[in-house]
Amino acid sequence: MTTHQDITYIIGPTGIGKSNYAIQLAQEQGASIISADSYQVYRYLDIGTAKVSKEQQQLVPHHLIDIKMPNETYTVVEFLQLTETIINSERTANRPIIICGGSGLFSRSFLYRYQFPKAQSDPDIRDQLARDYDTKGKDALWALLCQKDPVSAKLIHPNNKHHLIRALEISAITGLPPSQLKQHSATCRPDTKVIGLTVPRTVVKERISTRVDMMITQGLVQEVESLLQRGFSQDLQSMKGIGYKEVIDYLNGSLDKNKMIDCIKLHTHQFSKRQMTWFKRIDNVLWKNISY
Repeated sequence: MTTHQDITYIIGPTGIGKSNYAIQLAQEQGASIISADSYQVYRYLDIGTAKVSKEQQQLVPHHLIDIKMPNETYTVVEFLQLTETIINSERTANRPIIICGGSGLFSRSFLYRYQFPKAQSDPDIRDQLARDYDTKGKDALWALLCQKDPVSAKLIHPNNKHHLIRALEISAITGLPPSQLKQHSATCRPDTKVIGLTVPRTVVKERISTRVDMMITQGLVQEVESLLQRGFSQDLQSMKGIGYKEVIDYLNGSLDKNKMIDCIKLHTHQFSKRQMTWFKRIDNVLWKNISY
């Protein structure tokens, strides 16, 4: 493995401007960008994921965008495998790599070279957990995970049905917390420089509010309606992202429009705070204040 830092990983709270920063840096370096966003991989999910535009993608080569249909799953293991393949290819072309975005789980998994357990799957256990998720509710299962594995629970949001059920399935099969089964390096990858973007918390909140208002203006509600009309179920993993689930509640009559917008802003802000909690545990981050 190379010790030359030819990879730059850009982290920071959602809505801070990581994509634009990455594009500018990539143009300066002649680099390509790997998206670590677990929702930008889906076709047709554009507005709610703040996906980089086609024009921006033409400025700089982008990877792991629009590679999945909304009814397909996407896991951190797949992200790691695809990313390593892209890195090897870009190194052959002598091209620097920038990785941008992603949750605390995705970033830590890459930076600390997580090796995830290959525990066998038990359809009976998984089906029962799926029924429990639908009948008892997501919070009940997340509370169960908190009891069995608080470390994993901090990384998995209750809305992430796939990851939540998988963690509980592994726990049931092995009798051990999934986090104890993960193998990882004690230190960050030596081939990767980590840049953390930050602004004061009040600025993050303002930017999130502006971004959500812009998404509504750009047609987020219509985007979700189109996805449903295409036959994609509201229960899919892809439809559980922040912005999509609130719009679905609005379309189902559970929320009025103003409440929907308020909920998107609140949930995005909460997610942003959780991101920073995990980012602060990453070693040797070069933090940059971009309050402009």
